[in-house]
Parts: sequence; structure tokens; C-alpha cells
Amino acid sequence: STMPVDLYCSSGSPPCTFVRVVAKLLGVELNLKKVNLMAKEHLQPEFVKLNPQHTVPTLDDDGFVLWESRAIGTYLVDKHAAGSKLYPSDLKERAVVNRLLYFESGTLYSAQMNYFRPKWFRGQEPSEEVKAAYNKVLETAVALLGDKKFLTGDDVTLADLGLAVTLGVSIEAVPYPDLEKFPQLVEFYNRVKSAVPEYQEIAAEGLELVKRMAEHHKGGEKGQCPGTCPKSS
Repeated sequence: STMPVDLYCSSGSPPCTFVRVVAKLLGVELNLKKVNLMAKEHLQPEFVKLNPQHTVPTLDDDGFVLWESRAIGTYLVDKHAAGSKLYPSDLKERAVVNRLLYFESGTLYSAQMNYFRPKWFRGQEPSEEVKAAYNKVLETAVALLGDKKFLTGDDVTLADLGLAVTLGVSIEAVPYPDLEKFPQLVEFYNRVKSAVPEYQEIAAEGLELVKRMAEHHKGGEKGQCPGTCPKSS
């Protein structure tokens, strides 16, 4: 058995959920170290020394420190399950998964956060412009999925897990008003949930937390957090 690796994480963070699901699928034991973003624990000198970007999740694998959730996910597969369908070793297949990972963790995740951040942290309704930008990215996701079961075909890859973890916020935690325009994404999300029961097991707590936070801010109170938060990627 392998030594557990430390994962600095925050319960409500989709990127943290992503790493925890990947680790679970690979049988990698994680020693979870909770970082309270609201209490600004990610800005403590010892954490900033570990990760100058001061984001969660941050992995400490026996002194090898890595952050950015998708970089952690690919590292864990390469280390513990080389050749896994989650992250194929074939050059071109892997390039396609990489392309999808960059899209879902960069473009889609930030479009979703741009929509929710004003609501959660400033008690403001998102602008029509921000909403239109999010819808455009969701349309792109529908186009990328096409009529396939998952993003690259019949197998779940890291990109599917990443997309599902992000969509979970808009589908389950804080239902996005325009969601009915994207039934394909809801169906995709449900397929990932069926194929990967570990997702539900790990994501449930975080989704519940996000849901409670969103309800708390419905009344227009400002969140406990500056606009740059959550520091999660």
C-alpha cells in the first residue's frame, strides 16, 4: 500500500472535489488538511511558503508539492495508473483529453465563477453580459459533447470528471436559470454520476455547502470573502 499523501483542500471547492474523486478512483489514500478560505487560512505564511499561488487544492506527496487541480489529477494517474483510460497514454488521445481539460478548467470554470461570484460575494445580480458569456460556453460544451456518451467517446476521462464537478454547482447546488436550454449537459452529468459512483459520494458534502452559502447570500448580504475568492483552481 502507498503512503497517504497530504491534500490541502476546502470542502465547498469543486477543484478539491475533482482531486478527491480521482484519488478515490486510483485507490490513493489522501490525508485531508482542511483550509478555511473564509478565515483566510490560505494566506497564512506557512501555506504561502508551500504554495506561493496560495490556492486549494494543494498536494504534498512526500515533499513534492503540486497545485492546480487538473495538474494534480494527471500527476496522480501517471504515478499510480499509467495507461488508464482516465488519461490515455496514446499521444493523440492524451492531447485531446488535455485540450478538453484546458477548456473545462479554464474557460468553463471561469465563466461559471464569473456568473456566481457577484451573487455570492457582493450580493449583486450578475450582468446580462456575464450570463450571455456563460451560456455561450455551455453551448460550446454541448457542441464538444456532440452525440457521444462522454467527451471523447465511451470512456470516462479526467476531462469528464472535471466538467461534471464544475457543472454540479449549476445543476445541483445552485440551479442555473438557463439550464433548461442545455438538457444534453444535464444528461451528460447524470451519465457521469452513474458511471462514477465515487463522484456522488465525495461531491455531496461540497455541493450541500455551496447550496447553503448561496441561500445565505440570497438576501443580498455580502459574503465573507473578497472578489478574488474562492482561491480554488
